[in-house]
Amino acid sequence: MASPTAEARAIRTSSTRAPALAAAALLLTTIPVHSPATAAAPDPGVRNGGAERGTTAWSVSGEPGARLSTSTTSRSGSRAVRVHSERPVRARVDVRASTAARDRARGTTGTAEVWIRTAATGQEVTVVAREVTASGRWVQSRRRSTTPTADTWTAVRVPLTTRRPGSTLRVRLVLPANDSGLDVLVDDVSLTTGPPRASVAAGLLTTGCRHSARGIPSCGAYFGAAYGANTDPAPFEQQAGRRLGVRRTFFDARGVASAVRHATADLARGRLPWISFKLPHSWEKMAAGAGDAWVTDLARRLAALDGPVWVAFHHEPEGDGDIDAWRRMQEHLAPIVRGSAPNVAYTVVLTGWNQFYGDAAYRLDNLWPRTKVDVAGFDLYNEYGVVKDGRRITEFPDFDDRYFRRLQTWAAEEDVAWGMAEWAYTDEGHAEDPDWIERTFDQMVARGGVAAAYFNTEVNAYGSWRLGSGSKRQDFANGLRGSAALPLP
Repeated sequence: MASPTAEARAIRTSSTRAPALAAAALLLTTIPVHSPATAAAPDPGVRNGGAERGTTAWSVSGEPGARLSTSTTSRSGSRAVRVHSERPVRARVDVRASTAARDRARGTTGTAEVWIRTAATGQEVTVVAREVTASGRWVQSRRRSTTPTADTWTAVRVPLTTRRPGSTLRVRLVLPANDSGLDVLVDDVSLTTGPPRASVAAGLLTTGCRHSARGIPSCGAYFGAAYGANTDPAPFEQQAGRRLGVRRTFFDARGVASAVRHATADLARGRLPWISFKLPHSWEKMAAGAGDAWVTDLARRLAALDGPVWVAFHHEPEGDGDIDAWRRMQEHLAPIVRGSAPNVAYTVVLTGWNQFYGDAAYRLDNLWPRTKVDVAGFDLYNEYGVVKDGRRITEFPDFDDRYFRRLQTWAAEEDVAWGMAEWAYTDEGHAEDPDWIERTFDQMVARGGVAAAYFNTEVNAYGSWRLGSGSKRQDFANGLRGSAALPLP
């Protein structure tokens, strides 16, 4: 079957306890600014990342009780730094950084960037960018405060233009005290020179729920569809009486430019683009780096778009090759995409049935990538009435019992959002249960699923999935009503 990809769910921190942050400070020293002035091009500065090699480059001081550890709830790579304590304490966390001396003059622009994540809304965070002399004397500082949404990675960026040649730029993260113990995740700390990067913002959905910069909703779910052969869904939306919350499209490796055009059009219409790609090389070669330039180019093009995008590579891999090579490919590509495009959610799409009822090689414990994935998508079909191997399927499945409750438990353990990247049922199934689409979507949402894309097409279809009748379209429209969508620009 042609598989759309999809799913996303609000990511939770490694601790469910509300983080209590007691005047903690993260200090990073980078980028000497030397004289005389030279016309140096902007450089990448220092990116300290997270904790891929543990916390050996980090240290904590201040009042006793604050500790450092690593967490697999990371923004990029496989780990982030966790700062935590059992009681309110004052703490300072330093991360060692070094950079080659470069000629910098007065007027050099630097941008401090820190990605943080908390377990509860209401924690204010301030990032301070400072300029000091070679001897450590204060020259100036700039600060920016934010109150991040819980369970969402938030970037705080502070630009600063130097006043003295030969000075040094530093960045500090200040976490004002509250009544509980310290519990904060920190990742991708950096200080770069050159123009500040455009901010990728979280925002509000049409339901009033928030979404992360990568489009993960904090509550509720997107409801949408794949339509035709990547066909403009405007006529279908007119029939349904509402625009789609998510749109699934499919491209081969040569279709990057077309995919970007489709995603641009979808964002302009308030639809979340959910794109599947086939790859330019085999899984084995992609895992070894042969496709890095292709993936980086794709990620950078998507990063330039004005809104979130979801991407999957080779969905429904079961039976297409060495599944271990597929897993290694995903583990190699995910950090590239997530590190290059803060607005792009990395998604992995599977058939669903194979993970729970098929060969052991396809079980989630065996094939799930050992890296950060934003959304797990499953392609779930109600095959009532389909003829397979000469036998007509007469079982009408209960998706909530067969899939959703299992996925809810697994996704919570894996700390990943989930949903239905493809789903559909036959005309025979609709005659048996004319309200199945609306009810099944509601069941998915109740179990924490964040997206569902109905397979409204005859492309590569082996069942009568298309919403071809007025009553079947009405069932879809009933489910679409009240679901989440991005606001119109």
